[in-house]
Amino acid sequence: MAVTVKNTKARFVPVPIRAGIRCLLLTVAWMSQSAGAQTVPSDLVDISIEDLFAANVVTEEARDGARRRWYLEYSYGRSEFDQYQLGTQKLSYDDVLWLGPSTTRTPDNYPVVPTKINQEVHSLLLGFQYSNKISARLSVPFIKQSTDHVSIVPGYDEFNISSDGVGDVVALIDYELSRSVNSAWHGVFGLSVPTGSIDEEGDTPRAPGDQQLPYTMQIGSGTWDLPLGVTYKKYGQYLNGGSDMLAVIRTGNNDRDYRLGHKFTWAGWLSWNGGELVEPGVRLSYRWQGDISGEDVSLRVPNPAFPYPAPVVDPTAFGGQQLDLAVYVDVELAAHWNLRVEYSRPLWLNLNGPQSAEKFHLGLSIGTTF
Repeated sequence: MAVTVKNTKARFVPVPIRAGIRCLLLTVAWMSQSAGAQTVPSDLVDISIEDLFAANVVTEEARDGARRRWYLEYSYGRSEFDQYQLGTQKLSYDDVLWLGPSTTRTPDNYPVVPTKINQEVHSLLLGFQYSNKISARLSVPFIKQSTDHVSIVPGYDEFNISSDGVGDVVALIDYELSRSVNSAWHGVFGLSVPTGSIDEEGDTPRAPGDQQLPYTMQIGSGTWDLPLGVTYKKYGQYLNGGSDMLAVIRTGNNDRDYRLGHKFTWAGWLSWNGGELVEPGVRLSYRWQGDISGEDVSLRVPNPAFPYPAPVVDPTAFGGQQLDLAVYVDVELAAHWNLRVEYSRPLWLNLNGPQSAEKFHLGLSIGTTF
């Protein structure tokens, strides 16, 4: 965050790698790069927050107040969800799908079950180094989602719904709290603007024609949210390391009478800085998220005993805990240009559910200073 580069060469150096502080660089939308996960699918809008929280690439030249104070990055992320989870127990689609009146209906099975969920996020991130201690960053995401389903509803045995659009725009201020010869502390605070749609509609088995889509298919959070965090970075001769703590606080309910769960992330990372052009790293992240507060009543069906026809419309089947392992590599393409590729997957899940679990997350980004 802010300006943190160990060597004195005027070259493009992503914080996560050289300096060390980049949370999963992949996606775009806040919340958040899933994610989310990244995290559960409903929190795709949080993915870019982690990227934005950690990303800042400046040169020592810019740090000294000369030039190249601006940073521009494009990133692409892809996440896939296809396994159900209830607590720490893995479930098959057959475990979650209710097969009709001849079988027992419970709170953990449904007549409609999403199977494979794909999420793609394109984002533009713009950063500016105002001074040696203060920098600002802005992220604008474009989100595309697609979900396959199986159901017992006639005419909807197998179907797909999709949505896309601009997600929630996020702005952050980064302040350097303290710095020593080989370490630095930063505080970060920001604002997520609810520019992403929460009124996406599509053809589902709930009724004829288009209806409100589930929480997982909405593009934004619908609320003004506050990302807050602290990060620590330490630099060595061959290894850099650090730790990040990030909280996303939701403020009030949105226009559809719900809000996504608050979120907390802790991550520790380690990278090797002995190479001139290529720097690999590894990151371990713990994520906690609450379930959805309130609900969009239009997603219910007229069945008092079982009002939720699918797990993605049940507000209690969201949130939980997740431990992710990510590996990444940064490549210096040219002066002031850098490429990053990252792959992550969950090591451990304990989810409110049943809900879809993340299978993997893949990200790519390219950035430059000017």
